[in-house]
Amino acid sequence: MLFTNPLLLIGLAGIAIPILIHLFNFRRYKTIHFSNVKMLEDIEKKTKRESQIMHLIVLALRVLGIAALVLAFAQPYIPNPKHKSGKGNLVTVFVDNSYSMESNSKNGTMLNDAVDAAKAIVNSFNYGDDFVLTTQDFSGEESRVLNKDQMLELLDKIEVSPNSHTFDEVLTFEKNTAAQSQHTNVVHYYISDFQKNGFDATELRNDTAAQTFLIPMPAEGTNNVSIDSCWFLSPVFKLGNQVTLYARISNYGDKMLEKLPVKLYINDKQKAISTVDLQPGGTVDCRMVYTIDATGIQCARIAIEDAPIVFDDNLFLTYTVTDNSNIVAILGKQGNRFVQALYGKDSVFNYQGMPYTQVNYSVMKKADVVVMSEVPSLTSGLADELGKFVQGGGSLLVLPGTEMDASWSSFLSGLGVGRYGQLVKNTVKCKSVNRESLYFKGAFNNKDEKLDMPVTLQHYTIGGSTKGGEVIMTLENGDAMLSAYNVGKGKVILSAVGMDDAFGNAHRHALFFVPLHNVGIMSAMQTKLYNVIGRDNMQTVSLTGAHTEGSVSLKSQKGQFEFIPEQRASGNETALYFHNQVTESGLYDVLNNGAVEGAMAFNQDRKESDLSYFDEKALQDMIKDAPADIKIVPGDTKDMAKAATDNMNGKPLWLYFLIFSLLCFLAEIAILRFWGKAKLNEKE
Repeated sequence: MLFTNPLLLIGLAGIAIPILIHLFNFRRYKTIHFSNVKMLEDIEKKTKRESQIMHLIVLALRVLGIAALVLAFAQPYIPNPKHKSGKGNLVTVFVDNSYSMESNSKNGTMLNDAVDAAKAIVNSFNYGDDFVLTTQDFSGEESRVLNKDQMLELLDKIEVSPNSHTFDEVLTFEKNTAAQSQHTNVVHYYISDFQKNGFDATELRNDTAAQTFLIPMPAEGTNNVSIDSCWFLSPVFKLGNQVTLYARISNYGDKMLEKLPVKLYINDKQKAISTVDLQPGGTVDCRMVYTIDATGIQCARIAIEDAPIVFDDNLFLTYTVTDNSNIVAILGKQGNRFVQALYGKDSVFNYQGMPYTQVNYSVMKKADVVVMSEVPSLTSGLADELGKFVQGGGSLLVLPGTEMDASWSSFLSGLGVGRYGQLVKNTVKCKSVNRESLYFKGAFNNKDEKLDMPVTLQHYTIGGSTKGGEVIMTLENGDAMLSAYNVGKGKVILSAVGMDDAFGNAHRHALFFVPLHNVGIMSAMQTKLYNVIGRDNMQTVSLTGAHTEGSVSLKSQKGQFEFIPEQRASGNETALYFHNQVTESGLYDVLNNGAVEGAMAFNQDRKESDLSYFDEKALQDMIKDAPADIKIVPGDTKDMAKAATDNMNGKPLWLYFLIFSLLCFLAEIAILRFWGKAKLNEKE
């Protein structure tokens, strides 16, 4: 048995006081004069032996009581064999500063309480010990061993962080930093709310080389409402169109919420408002409808009001509304007036046609859709440019002619889409259309409406796809009449018939014109509304101005924060890599040599929104059979320093000695009060 405060053992000298008092009382005597000793005959005398026994018992109880009280203040303990005294300590402290720690507590917020607890723990150690601080930031200051003063200074700088790492990632970072210390006594403290979606005790259970303390911080309430995601019903935006935006709202609390307002702002102007009712733990998809009244870059924000967790109350997004789509038609020798009529006479398209023998590649690179109509063969250069065009996000529509050589099969095989087979010269009617396809979106008012179908006199079979595709129209013999394939960021749409009378009446039929028209509109389809910080680290942009390495930067619209991301040019697009440069959610302008060429939205990861915690009982269940030395200290403990270090050196015994001391003094009082009365009662 050892003592935390051995100097207090000097108080054992106090047991001499009751000993001296008792010895003095034994030497004192009193003479009583009686006129007649016969009056004492009926009095039962105490024997000298009986009096001495009582005094000795009282003396022993007083000595034991004082000794036990002194030992209790000296704080005895049974040494922990893992802790080697005199070797110094390595103290690692993890303070969870993620967004969930903004929840209210009795003294303010959970994060403030966590920092106070960490300071109390650090102050309980010596200046010769080493310290390691870990937060969700994984900053450079946290990647080195600190002394006591440096540790306390760094604790004062802790603020809520947008980062949220898994517990395994925290342990790995902490382990790499702690390896720099030479101390053998390792003590870990983990101060967190221990969210269920981020805490795993597996690695802790297997760490038998150190002492570990889990300090769960209690929250006053666990109510939170979050905007988790959003999407458009149709991802195509044109001026004057009515669009529908859905936002997914989740209630992570235990209270019913009624008529919660959900607002949509576009370019800082409110465009729509809706209300939702949320059951405890429920999720609702909120619908907002509005009309597009402006072109260009649209910066939007969906907002609710909810406290105290506010990082997930806004969801930012961006999209672009274009005046028209750029359509480039590469035509056979004779040209095609039907292609011209379809795209060239519609104000929503910028149309330009050219013969396949005189392709202007610079014009083609700026197109949204390239239409290949009755082109008999492809040169290697044209095939290469078309492949880059599709991979970069363009749409390629192929309308075959009566002649197609092997270069087409080679080109389409390289893209991994369907290939043109034999030319079937039979009259076949169109059997059905895919009403759920985006290319027929909004074309039918009545699902049961009977349609007049086009008829083909001849058609190509389409097969051999390695990736599969969406069949938009089907012939009665089961062959695909129109199919669409995803290739890279773009699309390839293959028609089994050409825009020519030799193939039937499809090129004159409205039902065939609808999907072809929508191919041009869908070229403006938005692919990415926002990025999730820490999860999405790349987005491509199309730049109109001259671009050189490092000329593109991102600047926050609500502040002065600006940074230059890693950038790689590929064809008409530039890929921007953010890595960990973006830490705050919001809207960011894309600048090319100082000129605004676009915008991006960034949102915090919503995994911190779910305020479901492991309580003390659940944590105890996790560690009860662990071979490692793991203990739990409640986060609302008044004396955190004492509670967190009591068991570090071993099993504390001070409470047992204190109880024993009280029992001794109570026994003394009982003897002095009741011993004499018991004798008197015997006499009576």
